[in-house]
Amino acid sequence: MSFTLYYASDIHGSDLMWRKFLNAARFYGTDALIMGGDVSGKAVVPVVHRGGGWVARQMTGDRVLTQDELPEVESQIRNQGFYPYRTTDEELDETHRDPEAIHRVFLELMQESLERWLALAEERLGGTKVRLYLMTGNDDEPVLRDMIRASSVAIDPEDDVIDLGEGIQMASCGWSNRTPWNSPRELDESNLEERLEKLVADLDDPSRSVFNFHVPPIRTPIDRAPVLDETLKPVVKGGAVMMASVGSEAVRATIERHQPILALHGHIHESRGATKIGRTVCINPGSEYNEGILQGAIVELDGRKGIKRYQLTSG
Repeated sequence: MSFTLYYASDIHGSDLMWRKFLNAARFYGTDALIMGGDVSGKAVVPVVHRGGGWVARQMTGDRVLTQDELPEVESQIRNQGFYPYRTTDEELDETHRDPEAIHRVFLELMQESLERWLALAEERLGGTKVRLYLMTGNDDEPVLRDMIRASSVAIDPEDDVIDLGEGIQMASCGWSNRTPWNSPRELDESNLEERLEKLVADLDDPSRSVFNFHVPPIRTPIDRAPVLDETLKPVVKGGAVMMASVGSEAVRATIERHQPILALHGHIHESRGATKIGRTVCINPGSEYNEGILQGAIVELDGRKGIKRYQLTSG
């Protein structure tokens, strides 16, 4: 006997990616779906009521959209991972003057989006045997976990030992080491390692487990990202973008110490691939959500043999 999982990460608010992710269970014939974090979008796109219609400048310039055209444009915005925000020029000016109001609007739109996603998951997966594990990442606000926990179909795997079947358990952590972006869920390496070790201690046998850790291990082919300057722009030398390892020392040390069957990672969009640390196969499917492409990984696990096969997917 064996079971098959589909893993993806870092879809950053894209409605299109979420629909593709849910459809992956039927398309690939998997028993479980695992989302590895960073599910929320990165920006709000104002849709301003003006001149008897609506203006979404970032999408359609100064063209005034009719009420009939608006849903299609808002759908395009959501598919790209942004949040459309219907407002007026006066409300927009007022919001821009208040940083707390900006954060409040962003959070409300984030929650509305996740609420729609969870409803769609219930519609697509309710009544099936497919298990949906939905983890938040370092970019996601902590309040989103409460929504996942209240879902009838999605399971928040973080901080719990998950029995995947075949005697294989999963430990999950969506926190990252420090980044230049000062995201909501970051820790110093020492604190991150302490958190990971606490999770692993609850496993029956770490060597027969899956580590679902959002950030990849440092000094591997799956943790390479552009070097940034003081303005957070990529550093270019000789016409090429400079790259560096930005993964986690804590994650690497935990994998080296316990040697799980499989380690699933996201976080670094540019470093799609698989590698090994000792006996552990480490996978980062990468992310091209902004191109409308869902990057993922299919892994078939067997209680006696461990990993029977794995495949990186794109579509």
